Amino acid sequence: MASLIRRQEHSVNVDYHGWALQDFDDAQVPVLFPEGFESGTFLTAHPGRLDFYSAGHTHTASLTVEVWDGDL
Repeated sequence: MASLIRRQEHSVNVDYHGWALQDFDDAQVPVLFPEGFESGTFLTAHPGRLDFYSAGHTHTASLTVEVWDGDL
């Protein structure tokens, strides 16, 4: 059974209804955020990037990141 290794809380600035997680190395992301952002779709996957849509226009959201030692 998988065990939780680490959990971190982060504040995310949401601008114009969206935010993204992308590869640390921008050279690995063919199209940088916000290009290709799809408004109204909760989660959109792009190579090296995940876009998230939020109903709030401009706000700060809370993101919890968990690292596990195996499959859940």
